Amino acid sequence: METPVSASVDYKQRAIELWTADPCGPIADSAVGLLAARREYAPFMGGALDYEGAAGLDVLDVGCGQGIDLCEYAFAGARVTGVDLTPRHVELARRHLDELGLQGTVVQGDGEALPFADAAFDRVSSNGVLHHTPNMPAALSEIYRVLRPSGRATIIVYNRDSAHYWIEQVLRFGVLERQLLSERKMSNVLSTNVEYSSLRVRPLVRVYSRRILRRFLLDAGFTNVAVKPSPLRSADTFLTRHLPQPMQKALARLPLGWYLIARGERQ
Repeated sequence: METPVSASVDYKQRAIELWTADPCGPIADSAVGLLAARREYAPFMGGALDYEGAAGLDVLDVGCGQGIDLCEYAFAGARVTGVDLTPRHVELARRHLDELGLQGTVVQGDGEALPFADAAFDRVSSNGVLHHTPNMPAALSEIYRVLRPSGRATIIVYNRDSAHYWIEQVLRFGVLERQLLSERKMSNVLSTNVEYSSLRVRPLVRVYSRRILRRFLLDAGFTNVAVKPSPLRSADTFLTRHLPQPMQKALARLPLGWYLIARGERQ
């Protein structure tokens, strides 16, 4: 089961503060640069989110950030809608769509209470977002609600069984840098290190196993659920980032990447 979060901490307000000051995603001075930086950082995401397969469909991106996935879906011919908790993200996503001459709707809203009618979308994606929300089961239920019958959701979250979690977060930060002594638990270590914050805001950061993520999707009503890890990147850990190119290619074949990619359908 998922560990309950403290009722005394407003993690949603923390998220707004964090990503208002430091919008999520690569640092770039244009929409073109933003998309190029994402493609370089995570080339697997195009296939995982199936941009091309969304042509002609109504697609919702929950936690759309600066609009990277919205732009990719729109380029592929989808009718796109984005929702994000942070008003600054909404502003940037609209701007980036406009810069690229793309059509789309972006609104401010909470993933745990989506501001859309039932069965409004053919596809829903949420990329690197739901590991920050206090109640993931509620968010998954909302995603299921707004999907049409035969619609499909793709959810990407942080992987507890990844090399990055165990080598970078647990070993490097938790043990070697002794953060577990001061922070007392790994959730605090993750909150300190995973998301960059110029204001030193500490967001909620969770990691999930394949089993737990699958169970959450099934409990929300999804069928044909599949969960797999992303490829391991050499940059994911301090032990692997300077390896020779042949070894980096070999590592990429290991199922130890920092992300879990989950798909589920609504019957």
